Amino acid sequence: MIKLLMKLPVKTVERLGRYRRLLLKYQYLEKPYIFSRDLARMLNINPVHVRRDLMLLGVSGSHAKGYDVRNLIDQVSIKLECLIKKDACIVGFGHLGRTVFDLFVEGGTPINISAIFDVSPKSINHTYFGVKCYSIEKLEAVISEKKITLAILAFTGDDVDTIKDLLVACGIKGILNLTSQPIDLPGHVHHEEFDLRTSLIRLTYFSDV
Repeated sequence: MIKLLMKLPVKTVERLGRYRRLLLKYQYLEKPYIFSRDLARMLNINPVHVRRDLMLLGVSGSHAKGYDVRNLIDQVSIKLECLIKKDACIVGFGHLGRTVFDLFVEGGTPINISAIFDVSPKSINHTYFGVKCYSIEKLEAVISEKKITLAILAFTGDDVDTIKDLLVACGIKGILNLTSQPIDLPGHVHHEEFDLRTSLIRLTYFSDV
């Protein structure tokens, strides 16, 4: 219950993730300090939001030097629970699934891809950067064995609801849905929706001025 009360606003979590990615590039400078206004400028964020976010972290900076970059990285990582990687799986290993997988191979996220699931014989039983691709029929057993808690849906077709229900039954706590079909989940399972097609439609519509 205490943890629920301490949850940060969604927008703050998104911005903290962006701060962390940027700060990681500057941590090995000779004098790794940064002012909140510079952080805001480099990320094109309102400086007021940056200062408010850092206040929520409970960190303080120096008027002369700004914020200690390494300390800031540590505090953001602790708040976002980045220091403990969570095991996830990718369901669907076509072009989209492989692109998503490549992002995690590069590192820098609090997620460890522990398994891949697909229906194509060309992918099943092959290993990619140390991660094995399993048949979708083995989803329940592998999730249980590897204690996977997060799932990324990256496939096309009409099986989204079936796969979603199976993942929930397996105890998955969070789902990132990259399919074009919205999903409905029970309240205890957090999920994020991202429909690339809809984003592209918005891009073309609002850029036509």
